[in-house]
Amino acid sequence: MTTTKTKTVKKSSLKRTTIFLAEEHHEALRRMAFERRTSMANLIREAVLEMLELEEDEREALKAMNEPAESSITIEELDRRWKEKRERA
Repeated sequence: MTTTKTKTVKKSSLKRTTIFLAEEHHEALRRMAFERRTSMANLIREAVLEMLELEEDEREALKAMNEPAESSITIEELDRRWKEKRERA
């Protein structure tokens, strides 16, 4: 699982949304938030961010697969670029 750094977000830039969770999921999330000393909302934001970053990585990989062979890179180079991107985040 990718570890994401929590980005500081201005409260005014956040949009309110409502989700419905099964009771057992809500309780597990509440417990996790308590143990990590954070809010349930922050855990949800982190999970969404991780999901979006994974989707972006997959899109970039598919795009790279469709590029001509002369623009190909090694798996090591792809890994290095991915790590650099994560460090900048």
